[in-house]
Amino acid sequence: MKKNNIKKILVRNSTALQNSQKRLCDIYEIMFSNENVLCESNDGYRIKKETYSQIKNRIEKAASGLYTKLGANHNYVGLEMENSAEWIIGFWAILKSGNKPYLVNTRYPATLTNSIFKTLNIKYTVCCEPSLLKTESILINELDGEIIPDNSIFEDEIAFSSSATSMNEVICFYTGFQISEQILNFKDIIKREPRIAKHYKGELKQLAFLPFYHIFGLFAVYFWFTFFGRTLVFLRDYSAQTIQKTCKRHNVTHIFAVPALWHTVEKNIISAAKDMGEKKYNKLQKALKLCTTLQNIFPRIGPSIAKSIMSEITQKVFGKSIIFCINGGSYIKDSALELLNGIGYCTYNGYGMSEIGITSVELRRKPKWRNQNSIGMPFTSVEYKIDKDGILMVKGSSLCVKKLKNGKEEKFDGWFKTGDKMECRDGNYFILGRESDVVIGENGENINPDVIEKLFTLNNATAISVLGLDGENGQELSLILQVGEFISQTTVDELRNTAYKINDTLDKACAIKKFYFTNDNLCPPTAIKVSRQQLYKKIKDGEVTLIPFSEMKSSSGSNEDSKLSLAVKEIICDILKVEPEKVLADTHIFYDLGATSIQYFSILSALSEKFSISNYQKTDTYCYTLKEICEYIEKHI
Repeated sequence: MKKNNIKKILVRNSTALQNSQKRLCDIYEIMFSNENVLCESNDGYRIKKETYSQIKNRIEKAASGLYTKLGANHNYVGLEMENSAEWIIGFWAILKSGNKPYLVNTRYPATLTNSIFKTLNIKYTVCCEPSLLKTESILINELDGEIIPDNSIFEDEIAFSSSATSMNEVICFYTGFQISEQILNFKDIIKREPRIAKHYKGELKQLAFLPFYHIFGLFAVYFWFTFFGRTLVFLRDYSAQTIQKTCKRHNVTHIFAVPALWHTVEKNIISAAKDMGEKKYNKLQKALKLCTTLQNIFPRIGPSIAKSIMSEITQKVFGKSIIFCINGGSYIKDSALELLNGIGYCTYNGYGMSEIGITSVELRRKPKWRNQNSIGMPFTSVEYKIDKDGILMVKGSSLCVKKLKNGKEEKFDGWFKTGDKMECRDGNYFILGRESDVVIGENGENINPDVIEKLFTLNNATAISVLGLDGENGQELSLILQVGEFISQTTVDELRNTAYKINDTLDKACAIKKFYFTNDNLCPPTAIKVSRQQLYKKIKDGEVTLIPFSEMKSSSGSNEDSKLSLAVKEIICDILKVEPEKVLADTHIFYDLGATSIQYFSILSALSEKFSISNYQKTDTYCYTLKEICEYIEKHI
């Protein structure tokens, strides 16, 4: 794709939308009026590209098939897919056929989705594979018809649900007008921070990491970029290895993601530096300070200089093509922002909700401002105000047109109460925490668990949550650390001691009172954040078992009977077809068990997948005994 003047396209498309009736059919015609590459994907070997005109032709074909099958009944139809070209085709085909898409959150429990389908009277679901939901499945690749519907029946409403942190049935409705107002906010963004429109080697490519059925993915990833003719890059899966390889292979320039991704990046970089010794780790810290200073002095060229200085790191993460990143959906650690901005991956913090869309992003160019964790100033389509209780209120032309909660419509009365405690400094807004998560301390003071949680930087924990649990003296502020099933005793002790040291620095009134480990998931692996309401329920229902710090014992270890050793032994026995009693602590895989090189690397591959150690097969010193393998995994897990 040749580089287009994005400012020219921005003006042309924005003007066309502004002068239109701001319907979804208007967005569609403007969006698909170019020949650029809309999406790229790869199967591990080849890169597949499809242009806007090619996707449009597939939309017309699918819309014809839907119109033939369903007619223009203006009913809701489920759209159940992960991010893909097929999702885009299904979305517009439903609208063009005279029906309305409900964007199915594939992470929802089926019971919740079926309940929403009942509320919306959904009878059909467009999908890639037969759906397990209580509707008739319509396979997207089988849609074909003879009559191509015209825009006179083009529907103008979509619906999707919130992230379900409360497990209530919440449905938000948007028409073309509100979506148009969201898109037009992009002009405001470019005016404040032109870097968002910057290309790499003539191309601007957004990683389609966030699901399109979520507010952040739908508006900030899909609509913001495809409306102006840019390219989406789809992932085969969401493993760390696939994300890294995809960014490098496709020269991805923009990544919008949730804290889980950024915290994983931070953890891997810091862990790798510490593994190389104290000298290497200290060198990294000095380099980050230098790069941050350079970017504060030279905000325009500073990021390129930083990426050059930190090339050893950036090449191992997402490569050198990354230009612009946005965090949203939940709180990002200050340390993660500082690291990402320091290495030249300019990272900005944003804010939005299902009910209000994307309403602000911190867009100041210097990292000293971005590292403060502000969510910036409101976009032109909305207004912010803070009520007497410190809660952010939002109103504007880009908020959803209607909201149903458990089947009943909720009115906004002009201003929408977000439930987020905020403060405003110099026109920029800072999140202080959720109103519903506040814990009442022993002295009656209100304690914000988000503020406390951010202080606990514990990179070896899989997930962290600070919340109030019932105790003898009412609610007790508690820290829960999710750790891996095969965590070593050394890591257990390190986490325990670090948590205690951090807690000792806190004022007694807001210090943690109870400390727990758990091997259970605090939230689903694909969730954007840990929902305290869901976690309370999981603890109450026995789905999350809490182990006091004092009682936590490692299930790892290199002895033959440890849980880790048994898991490794099972893999070795399965691939080599040997009896378990033949695999002892010092049994050599080649000399004692007669493994071939192909079998050995099959073992390494299985271990990498089992224990999520991406670089296991790249170690300079291979492990050949059960004991050596377990010791390596304990160190790197």
